[in-house]
Amino acid sequence: MKTKTPKAITLEQIPQPGCEELLEVVLFAPQGAHEYDFHLGADVRFGTMVLSSEDWSQSVEIGLSRATLGLATKGCEIDPSSSRFGDKKPHAVRTQLQRTLERMSELHAGAQSAFGAKASTNNMSASADTTIGIDGKIDRNTKMASTETLTSDSQQEPVLAMPGNRWQFSATSDNYMQSRYCGDESLCKMTVTAPTITITGTLAFQPKDIVIVDLEAPQTIFDRLKRSPNKIAIARLLLARHLREINQIPEKTASSSIIGWISTLTGRLSSDK
Repeated sequence: MKTKTPKAITLEQIPQPGCEELLEVVLFAPQGAHEYDFHLGADVRFGTMVLSSEDWSQSVEIGLSRATLGLATKGCEIDPSSSRFGDKKPHAVRTQLQRTLERMSELHAGAQSAFGAKASTNNMSASADTTIGIDGKIDRNTKMASTETLTSDSQQEPVLAMPGNRWQFSATSDNYMQSRYCGDESLCKMTVTAPTITITGTLAFQPKDIVIVDLEAPQTIFDRLKRSPNKIAIARLLLARHLREINQIPEKTASSSIIGWISTLTGRLSSDK
């Protein structure tokens, strides 16, 4: 008996850039799609972006320390029985107790002295008795002090699968993310539930995730800025407001997050010939 070949689904990817120099996502099906299920891929990349304004005296180069990819689906759903890219099981954290013993010495100097004199005079003779006594002593007191330091070995993951069809991307070795973070492996497995499917991937970030990479100013000014958490927080809010003003994606909700890129994957079940 001949096995029936599943009907193919023709897919089309529609990009909608917001902060295109800062981040990008492209949804695709690495192995194609058919009427039952398919594997979904997401090519996610990050970079830096130079911002300037007529109101600013200097330009600012920024990057991102964290971003979140969320999926909205119609006509399909994520297969809960399959693994997702970024699934990490909790692991035991190795802790080490380091004990340091310090020796402290104190010197104490003590002295006791006695001085006595007697004198008697008369017309015929004079006599004087003088007694001087000095008794000195030095004591050494040694104290031992112990300090304990608890250290743990933990590893930060660049990609984590989160609840609600979300994935979190984080910087690891550097302060901000660069280059490709996802795309070589399947993001998840999708189960088809209708003849027409739509998957919308939204890559967004929070103002607190903005990292100031460089500032068109003397190095001393940049160093003072980095040492002031309050100034950094204010600068992030100003930069976030500017990003919203130049963002090509209009905000439909009053969310605090900034949408950097939207990728929409649409498909329709092929008809029988």
